[in-house]
Amino acid sequence: MQNQPTDPQNEPQNDFWDLGDDDLDLEEAKEFSQSKQQPTDSASAPNTPAPPLEEILNDPDDEPAPSQKPEPAAPSEPTSTARRYRVKETKQEASPTNRNEKMIIGALLASLICLAAWGIYTYLDAAPNGVLVEYKEEFPIQGESITIESVETWWREPVREGDDPDVGVVIEARLIPCASIKISEEGSSNLQVSFRDGEDQLIGDILNLSVTNGKFEKNNSDEISVYATDGFNNPTTINPYVNQDIAPWTLAIVEGSEGADPIVKARIEGNRKEK
Repeated sequence: MQNQPTDPQNEPQNDFWDLGDDDLDLEEAKEFSQSKQQPTDSASAPNTPAPPLEEILNDPDDEPAPSQKPEPAAPSEPTSTARRYRVKETKQEASPTNRNEKMIIGALLASLICLAAWGIYTYLDAAPNGVLVEYKEEFPIQGESITIESVETWWREPVREGDDPDVGVVIEARLIPCASIKISEEGSSNLQVSFRDGEDQLIGDILNLSVTNGKFEKNNSDEISVYATDGFNNPTTINPYVNQDIAPWTLAIVEGSEGADPIVKARIEGNRKEK
């Protein structure tokens, strides 16, 4: 049997395909693994030891060494874009109101002004303005049949007990106005006497006094004292009355039929007397 000569062209090809794991040089694998694990910047870790060959062979994923820490990523450009967008939103909130909002605000202001004007008008219309009383107290005062010679006024406490108590005075009254009327001439007539407050409102009852031949029939004299059936519920009210904080009350005397103009309108003075 003859030996066949070997083909020198096929020999390298057979050697390449027949190369197995056993022919791998351990030193070359260690150098290949070490070059793969080193960072691109060799100056950052010049003395870092290479991992053992067993870890390289058993680690199929070739994860980086634990000692190596990933560098923090630099802030990306969208962050600055978001900041600029927030600034735009702030400017939009501070922008002036639109036309509809201005119309609504204007309507509200107009409504408030109208409401305030209506309230002031209602208050002034309903508030007590008082009546300007035209006093007639320049004595003597000549009437149709009788002449009022003089009138004196004062305040006092009502008399509840005794021989001559005040008749018809309300229980709540603690201080009542009084007057003394003196007449002259010998005529005969009828006088209506009333007491009125600062707003010319009637206080108590109207008193009817008959005069015959210049004398009051009640006491057969040319002078008589009268009093109101109502007055101040609080006696201390006389203090603001004296200080003119309260409009003065008046004594009105009408001669003849009811409804005629008074011939006398005298102020009720702030002095006090006992009966």
